[in-house]
Amino acid sequence: MRLISRGGYNRAGRYPWIVEAALKNQRGRVLRLIPILCFLLAIPSHVVAQDQLDNDAINEMQRHFAEAYNRADVDAMAVAFAENAVRVTPSGIFEGRDAIRRRFQDALKLGLHDYSVRRVISRSEGTFFFNAGTWQAKLGDQPFQGYYTAILVREGNHPKIMQETVTIAATGR
Repeated sequence: MRLISRGGYNRAGRYPWIVEAALKNQRGRVLRLIPILCFLLAIPSHVVAQDQLDNDAINEMQRHFAEAYNRADVDAMAVAFAENAVRVTPSGIFEGRDAIRRRFQDALKLGLHDYSVRRVISRSEGTFFFNAGTWQAKLGDQPFQGYYTAILVREGNHPKIMQETVTIAATGR
């Protein structure tokens, strides 16, 4: 080990006790890392991959949600959300799958139809998946559109929306 001064000189011979302390500290850190490395190497890669959400599964979930919306199936729409999900819309904050289901019933009573969604941003963050995109629907012949963000998690083998925020775009955009 070298002990370099500000002037660029090796001072290891002059201060051997500093070199010894540094070597002892370095050995201790390496020894503490060995059990952690062994543990990490023992975890099969497929176990880590199972915690992450699959892009195809998320596409399928969004497709099923849009289909359920267009056939006014609020139960199938609510299944896309985790049991303790939070949904934020211009009409309020709804917590839990049942509250979200009831809000969908109210929205469908208005006559919204031809719902579709398009993801613009999608990325994995550890065990979470973040989506942002656009949505559109019609009320009678009047088109509506807006934006959404969603954080998805794994619930069993299926992606579920844990948090979603939905906005309506200003007219003329």
